Amino acid sequence: MSGVVRPRVRPSARLRFGRAAPLAITAPIAIFAGACSLRPWTPSVSVAFFAEETPGEKAYQLPSAEVAAARWQLPTSVPWSRYAKLTLFSALGSSPSPNSSTMAELPDVTQLEVVKSTDAAAANVAKLGVPDDVMWVVDLRGAASVSFGAALSQRAAEPIAPVVTFNNWPAENELVPAEETLAALISTSPRLLDAGGPIARARPVFLLDAWRLAYRFDEPDDDVVDNRYVLGGADLPSVEVLRSQGISRMIYVVEDLDDTSLEEDDLHATFAAYAQGGIALYLVDLRWLAETTSLAPAASDLESHALAIDPRVTLLDDPSFYARAHGGFGGIHATPVRFGVHWGVGHAWGGGGWGGGGFGG
Repeated sequence: MSGVVRPRVRPSARLRFGRAAPLAITAPIAIFAGACSLRPWTPSVSVAFFAEETPGEKAYQLPSAEVAAARWQLPTSVPWSRYAKLTLFSALGSSPSPNSSTMAELPDVTQLEVVKSTDAAAANVAKLGVPDDVMWVVDLRGAASVSFGAALSQRAAEPIAPVVTFNNWPAENELVPAEETLAALISTSPRLLDAGGPIARARPVFLLDAWRLAYRFDEPDDDVVDNRYVLGGADLPSVEVLRSQGISRMIYVVEDLDDTSLEEDDLHATFAAYAQGGIALYLVDLRWLAETTSLAPAASDLESHALAIDPRVTLLDDPSFYARAHGGFGGIHATPVRFGVHWGVGHAWGGGGWGGGGFGG
């Protein structure tokens, strides 16, 4: 069957900005099948593979970009604030009055099963107590990462510093459903850190969107906006920064260990540096977090979830992926959209990019 090209259409995400982006598989079926069996199962592979679950829409009251971002922006005295990316909030636009708002139809992310699962996981972590020597990297469908971060912040006795890393735009005919993440960001928010409290010791919880590197074997159609992006080495703290803040462990949270076995490709080099620097790495899923009785390695089975970072070729090393991305994320027809209003027509627009994180990077 070599040489056969089979087109497919990505399951509709009910996007307000336009129809779901169709994709065409450019690899021969035989090669594609082999890649499916041998490819590393990272969060982005799993989230795209099981993308059939798409929420309906509901009316949201949209705050201005400034108001929405302020709910998630960390105080500058928090050492993790420098890593936050507020790019996605820009899609909301500015309002003449800080208190003014508009209504818009966005995905009802509360319908997503993974979002529902985050509540139990966050509640149990809060009950156990959030260790001060752990950095959390939450790599779920964007709306679920937001839900976990907000819920943990609101429930935990310890100060929590949720770090948003969503570095793309909604767009007409977009590849990644950025509106899901945006809907979650405006419909929930973390507990504000008390300026008079020990906010410098706030536990870092990095919130990632597993969609960011999805559809790695597919080539978008010419009219699709490729709003995927990568997180580079500067987008997460270095070993030296972690050590200076008393961080000696990292817990990497994915949706389901039955579908995910490795860290995402754009995190591989960073996690390898962590391991080499003596940071203990763990890979857990929402079910484990909801059921565990301890977050201390000696008092739980956390050690059985140790994440080994073995050398491997990643998507960032694959020249054919760059070619399938039509010259880079954002695509040749990309025009960021602010709820139906085009921001511009320049061909260099896009959400994120290779090597530097793009907007906000």
